[in-house]
Amino acid sequence: MLLFAICLFILSLLFRHLATAVFGAFALLSALSPFFFLPVPAPAQGGVPFTIVSANVYVDNPDPADFLALPVVADAEILVLQEMTPRWQDALAASGRWPFESSRALHANTDMKLFSRFPILAARTISPESSDTGGRYAMRYVLAVGDRTLIVYAVHPQTPRSPRMWRERAAYLRDLAQALRSEQRDTPVVVAGDWNTPSWSPFFKDLLSSTGYRTTESRWWPRPTRFSMRFGSLTQLGTPIDRIVLSPAVGLDRLAMGPTFGSNHLPVIARLTLP
Repeated sequence: MLLFAICLFILSLLFRHLATAVFGAFALLSALSPFFFLPVPAPAQGGVPFTIVSANVYVDNPDPADFLALPVVADAEILVLQEMTPRWQDALAASGRWPFESSRALHANTDMKLFSRFPILAARTISPESSDTGGRYAMRYVLAVGDRTLIVYAVHPQTPRSPRMWRERAAYLRDLAQALRSEQRDTPVVVAGDWNTPSWSPFFKDLLSSTGYRTTESRWWPRPTRFSMRFGSLTQLGTPIDRIVLSPAVGLDRLAMGPTFGSNHLPVIARLTLP
């Protein structure tokens, strides 16, 4: 849409007519306006560092070898994965890199999976009684990081491809925000996954403002994470919907996007700190 608006603006100037130029300028400003009001990212804090990788591995991606070969994946203490299949689950578990894993009942966990080098103390489904989320539910995990407790939420709401699915995504984010507000203010909490929601969404902004949490994305130009494989490796023609969000008790050291690995999503890699 931004590229289209830029073309309209340039075309409107060629006509050398005031009304046409005003229309072109309005189109350009409309496409740019979401980027002027993006959320402020989490600040850096001192503390114990750890790395978390969030990735939608894509249900039709048959071979996990390319993903496992990524150095950033091999070095990560925590993996939060979406669209997990039994084959991927078995391959990652067989690698022996992460001694702790979430339940193998993938369907019950909306095909999400958590692998960790930290012990998983507890797991809970968020608002399983909700009937308006399209059968999708966030998962809450309690991890022991040394003598500290870290809460990790794995999320993958509905993709808003129809009015019904759009409402299901909104209901999912409603339940997620309610769960986050119930956490103690000083509790380290990380929320990671495929949000199916861009950075400029009012639903996402409302979740941040109501919880006091911060995103890890750039405020000025969030890098696309989901792209169309029809355009090959042109990942720039995408949208930022995969992300990691932090409670005030967690600091952000650095954020990066991994390379392609056979999925239509890029892995999100965050180096975080626990006080």
